[in-house]
Amino acid sequence: MNENQILSTRYLIQEKYLSLQNRFTITDDAGTIRYTGNASFFTMGDKVQIFDANGNEMMKIRQDSLHLHMTYRLFSTYAGATERQIALIKRTGPLWEHKLQINCVHGDYKIERRKDGTSSDEFVITKDGDTVGHVTKDASPTKTFYWVDIVDSKEQNHILLLAMVIVLSCAQRIPVNPMAKPMIKSTKSN
Repeated sequence: MNENQILSTRYLIQEKYLSLQNRFTITDDAGTIRYTGNASFFTMGDKVQIFDANGNEMMKIRQDSLHLHMTYRLFSTYAGATERQIALIKRTGPLWEHKLQINCVHGDYKIERRKDGTSSDEFVITKDGDTVGHVTKDASPTKTFYWVDIVDSKEQNHILLLAMVIVLSCAQRIPVNPMAKPMIKSTKSN
């Protein structure tokens, strides 16, 4: 293998807009369901629980509602362990940059749009400055799809990175959220 080739694991996250159970379904390259995410409706802010394929709760995502910037918390709930916060996620920078800053017990992460201008629906995940994943978004009228390629490494926590992409999805679909739509400057003249 040459040094330009990077092995990665690919996942597909499907978000179903009108589903009460399994709102998020995460499959691997072979189409096997690896994780599901159930969202709580009629609550202040987003609340999502992530389960493995056997129905064991792995993580929780909670949106904080009293912050200037959109803020989420990730909690580890592996195998019935005591719930503990492992990450704090905030939108940072100018609104049009669509950047998430993640302070995690495993290091500092960022999710931001690709800077090469290839697509507004492509994102890069970095950890302490190194690229650990790529995300491509594709939407239909009833679902949003996120293709997530995670750079293979013994150090990568795949469920953590997938939970971060679910936060990205939550942040983008909130209608009043500036991340949901690109900013359009008015060209109207009097």
